[in-house]
Amino acid sequence: MALTVRDRPIYTDEWKALLVAVFSVAFGFAGIGLLNVAYHPLGFSGGVLAGALVGFLAHELAHRETARRQGCIAGFVLSQFGLALTLASGVLRSIGVPFAILSPGYVSIYCSGFARDDYVAAAGPAANVALAAAAWIAARLAGYTWAYPFLVGFAAMNAWLAFFNLLPFSPLDGSKIVQRSPLAWLVLIALASVFAFTNP
Repeated sequence: MALTVRDRPIYTDEWKALLVAVFSVAFGFAGIGLLNVAYHPLGFSGGVLAGALVGFLAHELAHRETARRQGCIAGFVLSQFGLALTLASGVLRSIGVPFAILSPGYVSIYCSGFARDDYVAAAGPAANVALAAAAWIAARLAGYTWAYPFLVGFAAMNAWLAFFNLLPFSPLDGSKIVQRSPLAWLVLIALASVFAFTNP
């Protein structure tokens, strides 16, 4: 998530911050069920964890690199409030709440000149939509084989990362995209919705 609102960021090594964020996002989405990965690493929970690792890194690094290509200084930082919300979502998911707030951090961006913030904002969810689509299609092709639950978990994780971040409310990515490129926003959230709310 590329945010402009600051809420006491936690400054640490960027890759350490990303690693903490990855595990918090996986827990925020799967709740206590994430522990099943210890017994069934190729099951749904394993797919969620892999999806968080690949998908969250792809999301945040897409924001960062798109900003840097426009001449901005950009780097990922943890957010105290966002991390707390993400972990709280994991607790709520454990008792059946069907919604998760996944926002443990953001790419902090400083631009000295003009930059298209909608491009930066769209880069993250677009990466997740692409990953969700690939896993969703692969699961459909695999059928009910050993790979199916893993692929479904991977797709679900990325689809929700995309869908949540595309909601058109500040400071989420969707609020920036819909203002500058409403058609692009509509396409992205429609695709994210398909992969988030339908089974392969």
